[in-house]
Amino acid sequence: MLSEFKNFTLLVLAAMAAFSMAVFITADTALSLDWNSYSPAHAVGSGDDDWWTTYPDQHENSGSVVKHPDWILKALKEKSVLILIHSSNCVPCLTQTPRIKAAAKSFSGDLKYDDVLGEGSSLQQAIDILDVYDPAGGGKPVVPTTIFITLAKGPDGAVDVVWRSEIDAMSQERIDAYVKDSIYYYKQNRAAWI
Repeated sequence: MLSEFKNFTLLVLAAMAAFSMAVFITADTALSLDWNSYSPAHAVGSGDDDWWTTYPDQHENSGSVVKHPDWILKALKEKSVLILIHSSNCVPCLTQTPRIKAAAKSFSGDLKYDDVLGEGSSLQQAIDILDVYDPAGGGKPVVPTTIFITLAKGPDGAVDVVWRSEIDAMSQERIDAYVKDSIYYYKQNRAAWI
């Protein structure tokens, strides 16, 4: 009788473990996404919602080449990059930060995430990043600014660093769309870039 109870208990535990694993795999978007059949939500171009190879239409230096920092180029040898520049007390930052952290956690295997506080000892780092990736230029840092960086084919067909940045809080769906695009583009183009 005790032996049958142990066997039954082991069977129940095994079933629970299998069920938990199935739920985990289907719940975690990054693990369940088929990247070969994924279709990007945003194209490479120069418009408001596009991935940019040069400064976008709305930037004061529209069409100019972007000088990506060495640490970004180094990070792109491994994964696409997500950067959030925020402060500890702005209302849109308090909305954006948990959304970005949720996306970064869901896609951590395919995404390098940098959380940069635009105040205190990291203020200069935030300014340096925004000098390159502010979507409008002008030199006035605004928080929150979210920056997505990956590899994709540019207008000339060559693989290049592409980026997208957005000021203010974004919906979780919009964040996830850019994150998924960045991972997809990276997986499709990494081998041709490195």
